[in-house]
Amino acid sequence: MSNHSMNCGQVKRLLPPFLDEELSGRVREQTASHLASCPACRAELEALKADMGLLEQVGTPEVSPFLVTRVMAEVRERRRAAPHGFARLAGSLAAALVVAVSIGAGVLFGSGLAQTATPVAENSTEEAVSYVESSAADMYAMMAGGD
Repeated sequence: MSNHSMNCGQVKRLLPPFLDEELSGRVREQTASHLASCPACRAELEALKADMGLLEQVGTPEVSPFLVTRVMAEVRERRRAAPHGFARLAGSLAAALVVAVSIGAGVLFGSGLAQTATPVAENSTEEAVSYVESSAADMYAMMAGGD
């Protein structure tokens, strides 16, 4: 069997099932052969073994006996609050209609804006500053209650 039948990427993906002895036959032999000839993959295998050992030491946390009761109560509450049947369909259709109208309005009104030259783009810097100042003054007057 050739030591080069598997590359490091393939072997690294197979390390967890290799450690758990889930590989069989030719794949297991190729993985073992690669590990025998590749120090980097052997180091990866040892690191994985160390990680698994630490996880085994931590153990399983104790679960509150009331966890299932609380979760099921939450599920029942959400079912009660969720819209059913026609209400859910109507809400979805309304949302789709809002999106479609928004896109249509954006295309309709946005297409003219991109082609219209503003006075700022057509004139000199002084004229542009004057235009911005007068626009700001007009907007302030409108907000203050003037016309």
